[in-house]
Amino acid sequence: MVRALFVGRFQPLHRGHEEVIKWLLSKYEELVVAIGSSNESFTPRNPFTVGERIEMLYSMLKELHLLDRVMYCAVPDTKGDSALWFAYVREHCPSFDLAYTNDEFTKLCLEYGGIKVFNTPLFNKEVYSGTRIRELMAAGDRSWRDLVASGVLPVLDKINAEERVRRIMQK
Repeated sequence: MVRALFVGRFQPLHRGHEEVIKWLLSKYEELVVAIGSSNESFTPRNPFTVGERIEMLYSMLKELHLLDRVMYCAVPDTKGDSALWFAYVREHCPSFDLAYTNDEFTKLCLEYGGIKVFNTPLFNKEVYSGTRIRELMAAGDRSWRDLVASGVLPVLDKINAEERVRRIMQK
């Protein structure tokens, strides 16, 4: 059995991520989702905590009845120290055989560690973009709600995500 790793920041977890996870699970029996930048929160690029992103993932997977096929881990940033980042992935994540990411730094770090890395398909990238969703939230444009996985909405509502992003972006 081959287990794949999918690396992302999930700020927030959106329908594009959901499609990638479903696509990966159509190819592999098990998946490890690595939540990157786990030590970053309350910034314009990373407004949500790692705990909140875990809740988003859990809520989405529960709604899709996929909890039994997905494991997750949290990997902190290392400010460019690639060898340390790869070590964190190996230490913080369950074992995996190959990886998927579209981030070049992540790809290089994993390849340096001897991991085969592939790109994920981009499911409607111009629409499903964390940056775009955060911009819509900051502007008070509620259309962002259609762009995140439905299982994620209760988590974002509970933490008043739109108001948080608006406040962070005003700084």
